[in-house]
Amino acid sequence: MQSRFKRSLVLPLTVALSFASGMALTEWRHPQAVQAQNSSVKTLSQLNDDFIEISERVTPAVVSIAMTKRVSRQQPQRLDPQNMPDEFFDFFGVPNPQGQGQPDSRQQGVGSGVIVDAEKGYVLTNNHVVEDADEIKVTLTDRRVFKAKVLGTDPRSDLAVIQLLNAKNLKQATIGDSTSLDVGEWVLAIGNPFGLDSTVTAGIISAKGRANVGVADFEDFIQTDAAINPGNSGGALVNIKGELIGINTAIATRSRGYMGIGFAIPSNMARQVMDSLIAKGKVSRSQLGVYIQELDASMAQSLKLESSNAGILVSGIVPGSPAEKAGVKKYDVITALNGKRVTDANQFRNQIALSVPGSQANLTLMRNGKQIELKPTLTEAESAATNAQNMPADSIQQDDLAVQDLTPTLRQRYQVLPDTQGVIVAEVNPNGIASEKGIRRGDVITEINRQPVRSAAAFQNAYKQIPKGEVVLLALRRGSGSLVVAYEKP
Repeated sequence: MQSRFKRSLVLPLTVALSFASGMALTEWRHPQAVQAQNSSVKTLSQLNDDFIEISERVTPAVVSIAMTKRVSRQQPQRLDPQNMPDEFFDFFGVPNPQGQGQPDSRQQGVGSGVIVDAEKGYVLTNNHVVEDADEIKVTLTDRRVFKAKVLGTDPRSDLAVIQLLNAKNLKQATIGDSTSLDVGEWVLAIGNPFGLDSTVTAGIISAKGRANVGVADFEDFIQTDAAINPGNSGGALVNIKGELIGINTAIATRSRGYMGIGFAIPSNMARQVMDSLIAKGKVSRSQLGVYIQELDASMAQSLKLESSNAGILVSGIVPGSPAEKAGVKKYDVITALNGKRVTDANQFRNQIALSVPGSQANLTLMRNGKQIELKPTLTEAESAATNAQNMPADSIQQDDLAVQDLTPTLRQRYQVLPDTQGVIVAEVNPNGIASEKGIRRGDVITEINRQPVRSAAAFQNAYKQIPKGEVVLLALRRGSGSLVVAYEKP
C-alpha cells in the first residue's frame, strides 16, 4: 500500500515539478486540447495550400493594361490621386505629368484586366481603364506584351471588353456565380496595384448589394476587405474555388489608399454586360417605367402591409410606359419579380435593366391589401433619362415645412415641369427632421393621403383632418422624379 501510494504521487509531480530531477519545467496539456490544436493547424495548412493553388491557377489570367490617349489643352484631365475627392477614388493610376495641359500631349494610365476567353483573346476590365484610349498594350505574367483593341464599353456599369491581337497560349479565368456568395466568405484580389504585377491579397466578403456608391449608374457591388489599391481596377476577385466572382472597381477612402473597403462588380452582372458588348458592341437595357423606392415602417403601416420588408413601393408611373400599359399604379408594392422575392429597389432596377428588351416581366404586387399579378412587356431604354430612378424614402414633420401655392413665378424659379400640379415646399427648417431626411426647397407636394392637393390652404385643411398618431402619406415631385414620404402625425 505504501509503495502504491508513493507511486500515485510520483507521476503528477514528475510532470509538474520535474525541475526536482534537474529537468526543465514542462506544461501538461489535456489530450483533447492537443487534438484540437492539431486539427486547427491542419485546417490552416489546408487553407494556405488552397490560397497557393488559387494564386498559381488564376494569376496567369490577370493582365496589366497600359493605355495612352491624346489630351488637348481644352480636354478635361483625369484627376490626379492627390486631388481626388475624400470618399471615393478609382484605380486608374497616376496620369503622366509630362506635358499635361499642353496641346496634343499624351496621357498614360495603368490598370488590370481578366482574360475570359483564351481562344479569342477577350479581356474583361473597367471602362475607366480604357476610356478614350488611342493605344492599349497588355502585359501578361510571362512578360509577353500584346496590343489590344476595344470591342465595347459600357460607362453605365463601368465595364469594358478588349481583345488581344495575335495572342496565343493564353490562360483564362473561370467565371463563377456571384449570387451564391455569402458574407464572411474568403476571397482573393489579384491585380497590379501601383504597377506591382501579379499582386495577390486575401480577405473576406464584407457585404453584398452595395449601391449608391457613386461610381456607376448601375451598382450592385460586392464589398470586400481584401487589400486593393490604385492599379487594381479591372482585376479579379475570386472565391476559394478559384472562380472569378467580381471585377475590382473602386475603394472608399479618405487617404487616397487602402482603408479596408473595396468594391467589385458581381460576376453575374459583368457576364451579362460582357456578352452584350461582344455580340453587339453595346448594352441594350430594358425599362419598366416606374419610380421606385424602399418602404419604411410608416409607409408599410399606411399601406396596410405586415412589414417594411414586404417589397418596394411604386411612387410614380412614366406616362406611356410598359408599367402604365400593364396596369401598374402608384402606391402598388412590388413583392416579387419573375417569382423571386423583391426587397431591394436597386437590385430590382438592375434586374429590369439587364432583361432582354421585348421580354415579359412577371410582377407580383400588393394593392389595397390584395395580391395581383401583372405581366408588362419591357421596352428598350433609349437613354439614361428614360430609366426610372431610385428615389430615397424620407420622413417629414409638418412644423418643419412651409408650403406655398405653385404660382407661375415659383414654377419658373424651381423649374417645375408644366404637367406637375400641387403645392411647393418654399422653406425647410435646416435643423428639423425634414431637412435631415432630405426634403428640399422646390419639392412639389402633389397628394396627401392619396388625395390631390392644388393649394396651400387645401393641404393645410387635409392635414388638420388627420388624427394624431395616424400616418400622413405625401406624394412629391422633384424635377422629373417622383417619391412618396410617410410619417406619423405627432
